[in-house]
Amino acid sequence: MKFKRILNYKRYIALILVMFFLSACSHTSKVTDLNTAGLEQSPEYINIEKNAKIPLPFISFDRDEEYRQILTADYNGKKNSLLCIVKLNKTGLNLTGLTLSSLPLFNLKYEKGKLVGSYYVPKSMLPPVNQVLFDIMLSFDRKNRLSKEITKEYIIHRDDNAVTLGKLDGKELYNIEYAQYDTGSLPVKIVNHEFNYSINLQYIHQK
Repeated sequence: MKFKRILNYKRYIALILVMFFLSACSHTSKVTDLNTAGLEQSPEYINIEKNAKIPLPFISFDRDEEYRQILTADYNGKKNSLLCIVKLNKTGLNLTGLTLSSLPLFNLKYEKGKLVGSYYVPKSMLPPVNQVLFDIMLSFDRKNRLSKEITKEYIIHRDDNAVTLGKLDGKELYNIEYAQYDTGSLPVKIVNHEFNYSINLQYIHQK
């Protein structure tokens, strides 16, 4: 049984390497092509642009919510999917990543400004944690709290149907599209222009 699990993990490593948030946290040969995009990280920062970092912001949410999503990423013409469980709460958020066959890959808790991660495959083979968390917060930040948490060089425009994050000089970095469900407006597509990836979000058990 353990041997089969290892085989399944290896089968999905390539999926993770090109998944929805680009790059990787190491400089091994397996991620060289992603590192050349210029996206490197330290524990306290995110790459907002190829040549610019900002401190990783933190926000909490007004109520407890849970979403199960199939994320389909398109990066350099390659499409791959990942199953995620997103939990939002008054102390922060929790993210669990799994293969489509429900094998666990990682769990991230970003609560009260403190990040704790559990990894079931080598961390160097996973998407960069800080970028993952920022994309989630940007997508679900209905009250636009991130505007006060990021540096003043960047601005976020938000309405019920779309979010745009850009620079004051007019350069657009992110576009996020939303759709209406019974539970309200939810993000359905994330486009990062700076690092040339897009993510389609399909919700499980949402109408």
